[in-house]
Amino acid sequence: MRNLFVLALLFAGMSAVQAQRHQTLFSDLDVVGAFGGPIVELSTIRGESITDVGGGGALILEDFFLGGYGLGNDQANVRIGSDLYDIKFRHGGLWFGYVPKSYKVAHLYSSARIGWGRTDLRLDGRREYSDRIFVLTPEIGVEFNVFDFFKLAVTGGYRWVNGIDRLPAEVKNEDFSSPFAMFTFRFGGF
Repeated sequence: MRNLFVLALLFAGMSAVQAQRHQTLFSDLDVVGAFGGPIVELSTIRGESITDVGGGGALILEDFFLGGYGLGNDQANVRIGSDLYDIKFRHGGLWFGYVPKSYKVAHLYSSARIGWGRTDLRLDGRREYSDRIFVLTPEIGVEFNVFDFFKLAVTGGYRWVNGIDRLPAEVKNEDFSSPFAMFTFRFGGF
């Protein structure tokens, strides 16, 4: 009889423990969708107009999103001595965003990308110099609901680049840091 009482008490205790809900940092946020799509960034490297092309994707948590991105280009050049080097610039990383009142046709869109990457100087297709970089790109603008599954954001911001110390002295962090205009095409379930 005593064993049956202990067993019933254990069962009641286990039921009470299972009924408790785990607390989490984001327990109040609901995943409401996901998206992915191309990104086009218009900026400068060493004063030359360039177009970075890439893409990204994220989970949508109510008014916020969290995901990843990747961008790059190979359009700029730098003269070092008598040689003209092609610059290959690429980075990728985390992408955070805040998009309030996204149910309206036009609404605020803001995000920040925190990434790591590499820049290479190439001569006749061969990599001659290379360095790792850190990139931070906050942006703000307007997003338009084109269709239920497609949104277009038109934004502006600043790309801050740091970490260049292995390239020739003619190439500096400031050569890659630049204001930018961006078009983000988001396809998905919103």
